[in-house]
Formats: sequence, structure tokens, C-alpha cells
Amino acid sequence: METLELDRMPSPPAGRDRERENAEDLALFREFLAGRTMSENADSILRDSGARQARAAYTKIYLRYRERVYAYALRILSNAQDAEDLFQEVFYRVYAHAESFTEEKSLSGWIFTIAHNLCLNKVRDRKPQEALDDLILPALPATSIAADWQDVIAHAMARLPLEYREVIILREYEGLSYTEMTEILHTTIPSLKSRLYRAKGRLRDILAPYYKEHYG
Repeated sequence: METLELDRMPSPPAGRDRERENAEDLALFREFLAGRTMSENADSILRDSGARQARAAYTKIYLRYRERVYAYALRILSNAQDAEDLFQEVFYRVYAHAESFTEEKSLSGWIFTIAHNLCLNKVRDRKPQEALDDLILPALPATSIAADWQDVIAHAMARLPLEYREVIILREYEGLSYTEMTEILHTTIPSLKSRLYRAKGRLRDILAPYYKEHYG
């Protein structure tokens, strides 16, 4: 339906500059690694200084990404407790496996790759009747239930197959670049763009009757 637009979807924080954000992330991560190395190899005075530096840098990274990672996990898993558990596991792995991060990739892409893999594991471990794509999902909410269009979109998103839901989340909600998304989803940019196009088409189909009734 050509008249149904998805520009009312939640968008990444206004003014987010990807190059600037990536540069700031990289600087913080280097500071974290340097402090951790110092705390492990230096004498007692430098060790304490390094530990403080590593802790401060890691805290900044955590604060930059905690809400985004939790929101991603919640949208994928549709379960608050699972999202909370996964969110904590992501940041444990960021800390424990920091040396595996390569600077050729963006830190946000690396963090969401960890989150993506953990989410897939969680989905696969669920019993068949609990699998996300097999759930009998409720119809879109009536006007009296939906506070606004964002609620309607959230319900519609939950009805998408996982592969479609995730590309919309990563692109429209998290604002990741196509390059970052190919790293996370292990696909090519043309394939990714095609999947995103199909995902938005499916979302429009779900939203069309509601949109026509209330906004048409």
C-alpha cells in the first residue's frame, strides 16, 4: 500500500553521526584495553591506575550501549527476563573477550554481533511450541488499547518472521550501517537490502487494514 508510510517508526537518536560515534567508540575501547593491560602487567601503583582507567572506559562503553542492547534483545525475544539475562551476558562477553575485537570493524557492529548470536541460541534452545515464529500472535490493538502509532507498529513487528524483524530493528531502530549489518547477519549488502525491502513490504501488509481504518 503506497500511502502507508513507515516514517513514524522509532528512529535512532537524532543527530547520531556514525563516523563520529565509531571514532569515539574506538578511542574508549583502546583506553579500556590499555588500562587493562597496565593493570595486569605493571607494578602496584600503575596497576591500580590501569584498573581505574579500564573500569572508567568500560563503564562509558556500557552506558553508551546498555539501553540499545536491551531494547534489541527485548524486540527479538519478546520476553523481558530473557532479554535481561541476555543483556548481561552480552556485556560479560564484551569484557571477557575484548581482545577478539578487531579495529577493522565497528564496536557497535561487534557488540550487536554478540547479541545476535546469543539471541539465535536462545531462540533455538526454546521448545518448539515456544519458538518465536510459531507463536499465535494477537491482532493489532484497537484504538482504545493502542496509546499511539508506535504501539501499533510494535505489535505488527512482533508478527514478522525473525529474519524480517531483525533487519528492521538493526536498520531502523539501531541505525546501523549496511556494512555493520552484513557483519552481524553474515550476508551481502544486495541480499540485505532485498531482505529489508521484503520486510517492510510485509510490515505494510500487516499494518494496512489498521492504517486504512484509523488514518486513511
